[in-house]
Order: sequence, then C-alpha cells, then structure tokens
Amino acid sequence: MIRQAILAIWLMICNVPLQAETLYDLPAPEQPESQLIIYGAADYPAIATVLQQFQKKYPRITIHYSEFNTRVLYQRFLEEQPRRADLVLSSAMDLQIKLVNDGHAQPHHSLETERLPRWANWRNEIFGFTYEPAVIAINSDFIKGENLPRSRSELLSLIRRKSDQVKGRIGTFDIERVGVGYLTWANDRQQSGSYGRMLESFGTHQARRFPSSSSMLKALANGEIVIAYNLMGSYALAAAKQNPVIKVIMPEDYTALVMRSAFIPRQAHNVQNARLFLNYLLSLEGQQLLSDSASLFPIRDDVTGLQTAHTLLSSSQSRFQPIPLGLALLVHTDRAKRRLILDEWDAAMKSVD
Repeated sequence: MIRQAILAIWLMICNVPLQAETLYDLPAPEQPESQLIIYGAADYPAIATVLQQFQKKYPRITIHYSEFNTRVLYQRFLEEQPRRADLVLSSAMDLQIKLVNDGHAQPHHSLETERLPRWANWRNEIFGFTYEPAVIAINSDFIKGENLPRSRSELLSLIRRKSDQVKGRIGTFDIERVGVGYLTWANDRQQSGSYGRMLESFGTHQARRFPSSSSMLKALANGEIVIAYNLMGSYALAAAKQNPVIKVIMPEDYTALVMRSAFIPRQAHNVQNARLFLNYLLSLEGQQLLSDSASLFPIRDDVTGLQTAHTLLSSSQSRFQPIPLGLALLVHTDRAKRRLILDEWDAAMKSVD
C-alpha cells in the first residue's frame, strides 16, 4: 500500500497518467502450484497469445502481467527491489542495459539462448527477442493525390508545404516520460543530418506528445493528427492492416531497429518459471507466435514469414540500422547527456505548452 502511494505521488509530480500500469491476471487452467510475475512494456494484445500458449504447456502456473510505459516500468522496478518481478520485458534498450549493468539481472543459459544470434545475447543476462523498426505513419487522407514521403527530408518538405494544415497535428513520443521515445530520439540525434531541422519543425508546428504507439495510432486513424513520428513498427503495421487510411514509412535515409529485450531479476522469487517462460519466448514456437499473432519481428533467423529480424537485416537496402545491445547504450542514460537532450527538446517544444 505504501509503495502504491509513493508511486502515485511520483506519477502526479511527473504528470504521468495514473493508469500507467495495467495488470492482467491469467489464472492457471489447472490447480495452481506457482506463479509468474512479468513486468512488460509490450501492449497486452501483442503478448497475450504467447502467454496463453505458454500456459497450455504449463497449466499450473498463474501469470500476472503488468503492462507499463517503458520509463515507468524502469522506475517501478527500482522502487520495488528486491520484490515483485520475475521477468522484465522492455523495448527501452538503454534502460534495460543500465539495470543489467548495475547488477539487477541473473545469468541464464539454455539451448534456446544458445540459438540466439550473438548480438542478441549480452553476457547471458539480457536477451533480445524481437526487433522493432522505428517508423513514420501518415493518414493518407491528408495527402490524397501525393506520394508518401520516403525520408526525413521529404517529410520536412511535406510539413513546410502544408504548414497550416499540420500545426498541432504531428504526433511523437513524449521523450521525457517514454523510455523508448527517448532512446529513438537520442539515436536520431546521433544518426540524422536533419535532426536539428526536425526538432525545430516539430516545435514550430506544435507537435503533440503521446505516451504510447497505440495512442498515437488511434489519434492518427481518427484524424486528430496526420503524421506520427518514431512509433513502433509492429504496432503501426498491425494498425495499417486494420485501417487502410494508415500508411507506414520506413525512412530511406535510415530506419532505426530497436530490440525488445528480457532479463530475469537477480532477486526474482519464481526463478524456475521465469526461465521456462524466457525459453519459450525464445523458442521457435514462441518466436513464430510473435510473428503470426502480434505482427512483431522475431529475432531468430529460422522463423518463417515476412516480418522477421532476418528479413530486415538481410535486406539489400542499407536503410536498416540496428541499435546495438551493449554498453554503448549507457551513454544515453548518463545524466548530463540526458539533460542536454531534454533541454534541447524543451526549448524547441516550449511553443506547444
């Protein structure tokens, strides 16, 4: 109760919605013997099938899946140590690496971890299980009769041409409160020659800040915004299948690839169940489910389908630039570096407020 009160105060101070955590309980189909507590940043519908199929294999395990914003997940994990989570899943690679590097993970080694590409396993403590292209999405009703922009430069040209129409109708992550939003924006700062112009344009046109890809896509579909920037590709592609007005762009200048990763906390209570689920998540069956049921890009190269990490990385197009899983990510968590990026952001976005 005390922990919940502290969290509520922290959320109010940071102006994060109090529904930042959503708990999904999956009771054991048979007489329960044990439980598994997962903290995840994946929207529940994206991970639900994997959870349900895992329970069919292990019907005496009750699963508690807590869905968080990536930044809130990181904060909650630190607040609650040494209790609660048995497994942590997040796309905020820098925050995940910081937790592991600070000694919060325990090693895990299995046949399934051995089958991972070397670049998806760091110290046998944190494991990539999907790739996510950071994409741009556009409401096609907004550009009827025109070609979709193929790069950030062409996106900026579109914004200039339709300046009055896009004001207040560009969406992106709130990088101060969304871990993966900060990661992709910090990566843009390193990679993109158009970063400064993009930042200035977003500020001038009063870009709106969103807590999730799902909320951005909802606003895009109903016309509240007409451009969504740096949202997660799997969610965007799934939404585009349901609503043809949504068009997804993987920029030709470069498309960053973000890895969803998992680790078992050092002080997890249900370690054996966490190992079982992590192995299932990394297995061919689990990876195929991620591809088939959730439009995620599984990490293993033996998964079939169009949306796999292998198809992205083996593409002849040089646009795809993976963000490496390793110590280099810690530069994004450095307080001075983070403050510099957020100060640039605040200065550009001041006209929004």
